[in-house]
Amino acid sequence: MTMKFHFTACICLVFFMCSCMATMPGSKTFNYCYPNDSYTSDSVNVPYASIPDFIQTDSALKKHYSTQTIHLANATGTLTALLELAALKKQYTSTPSLETNVAILTKKQEIANRLIICRTEIAGIAAELDCEGERAEQLSDYMSAKQNKQVTKLTVASITLGALTAVSVVFIKLQKTSDAVAITGGTGSAALGLSALISSRKTEYLHPRNLLTDIWYKPAHSRYYPATIWYLLTHKEFSNNKQNPIINNICERWKEYNQLEEGATKKTARQIDLLFGSGGIYTAELLETRANMLNQLQAAIKLLDQDIQQLLYTVSR
Repeated sequence: MTMKFHFTACICLVFFMCSCMATMPGSKTFNYCYPNDSYTSDSVNVPYASIPDFIQTDSALKKHYSTQTIHLANATGTLTALLELAALKKQYTSTPSLETNVAILTKKQEIANRLIICRTEIAGIAAELDCEGERAEQLSDYMSAKQNKQVTKLTVASITLGALTAVSVVFIKLQKTSDAVAITGGTGSAALGLSALISSRKTEYLHPRNLLTDIWYKPAHSRYYPATIWYLLTHKEFSNNKQNPIINNICERWKEYNQLEEGATKKTARQIDLLFGSGGIYTAELLETRANMLNQLQAAIKLLDQDIQQLLYTVSR
């Protein structure tokens, strides 16, 4: 009886030790990626919702600049300045003068200054996305390492318990006690094996400022993205295929690779609320998914700089 009691107590102790799940330290979940100061949007250099007809039919503008350049100028809030530059070039062609030439150079510099600001906006958002992606990936790796260690402990405990059970049955002479030990040990070994199979660590991971939210829900005006970036993302003229906005293409890739389809299953709905909300309880796998999504978005944002660079080159000629 004493041996049976000790054996049962040993099983309980093994279960207790293997079931202890350490919580993530605060330093692992603290968000260090938020900007120090909130972004102040430019209320003057904002894009038109759609390019006015009188601008699209302006002969001087159409003569000097392509339709794509005009769309880019609108996105960057430099369309009015570009219109004025085209008029100055037309004036200089008909009546060359030093005053007009200086006005042209001044207007070019004004546009260039605005485009430099746009490029820093892109760099700033890309840096925040990079930081958020790295933060999620580091925590995912940390949790996976802890989880693998937990699985190893559970597996070793299961094997050890199975071996102890077999040895104990041999040395215990009483049939009833022997059967009880065998059943108890076998059950404990199976439970430990199952625990190793389904072991999964979770942690609270919050992101009140979530750069994925507006990309998924596509509001008319973004809370987090500057007007220029949001215009470039939400208008099809700036995507490779010119058929769907960049933002739509990003979401389609997320749905395809991460199996995120609104209204599909309750599990998917919970994942969508978690990924595109203010945060909650994450597994290592879902943190890795979030990191991948942030990295994909970062790449798309960085590519916008090529459009701004092209406009800067066009204006400087």
